Amino acid sequence: MTKQERSYAEEEKEFLKDHSYIEDEINGHRLRYVFSGVDHAQTIVFLNGLEIQQMFMRYVETFEVEYSVLMIEYPTDTKSNDEQLFVIYNLLQKLNIDMPIIVGASDGGMQAQLYTRKYKEVRALILMATVTLDSNYLAPDRKRPWLTGALATALKLIPWKVASRILLGKVNTYYQGETEDEMAYGTSFFQMVADDPRSKKKLIHAFRMVGELIHEPLLKTSDFECVRGRILLLQPENDIFSKRDQKTIEALLPAPEVHYMRGSHHGPWVLQDEYISRIKDFLNRLAE
Repeated sequence: MTKQERSYAEEEKEFLKDHSYIEDEINGHRLRYVFSGVDHAQTIVFLNGLEIQQMFMRYVETFEVEYSVLMIEYPTDTKSNDEQLFVIYNLLQKLNIDMPIIVGASDGGMQAQLYTRKYKEVRALILMATVTLDSNYLAPDRKRPWLTGALATALKLIPWKVASRILLGKVNTYYQGETEDEMAYGTSFFQMVADDPRSKKKLIHAFRMVGELIHEPLLKTSDFECVRGRILLLQPENDIFSKRDQKTIEALLPAPEVHYMRGSHHGPWVLQDEYISRIKDFLNRLAE
């Protein structure tokens, strides 16, 4: 398949031929996950943005050759980030995952930061296209704490067919630095989301979880001492987050390896090969 021919819907069909979701209940919350790879190997746990776990399918297929990998479809009934992290932690305990490598993208990157602060038992931290809690991105929610909840309520009331068209129109404005073929591939990602009736409930929950971030204490450098020198930060050159927010997270993390990546906020799921290459290099150095 050329890039122009690639589509997320087709890739998901191929992915599901070789990977099956496991349905489970953790702390009374229903969730699904894909757990694959090499038995008893170091585990990589992927924490997704906007609760769209399919963004990590290519990563799972790449890293399961040498690692154990976990891709999670979150429960949609947790009420706080702390509760969601507790579910994730207990899932890892159930699967006997010790000292995972945590990979987080977009708001999944903020979840990865909170997980590291709370549980500490992390081998390495890989963050892509994300910010920290002390960011201008969250400023509107701090000034108007009701804002994200109102957006989630509006999404709940609007028919999904209408809401998904609005979503597609909005996300297509984020591209900067991608080719036309890459943008078409990225659009197929959000079209896959729009075509899945479960997406509405997942996005409502994602908005509520982002809104809950303003209630978290700000992160400190000391929260990441457990992964000092084992942090990879991949920042899009043309992110939706400001340069100030990008510099803030760089200053927060102790001794991170930082790379600026071609493209926009969509890079981690549109330009996966470039991000995967950086991650491979980082993990190879980590294993030395």
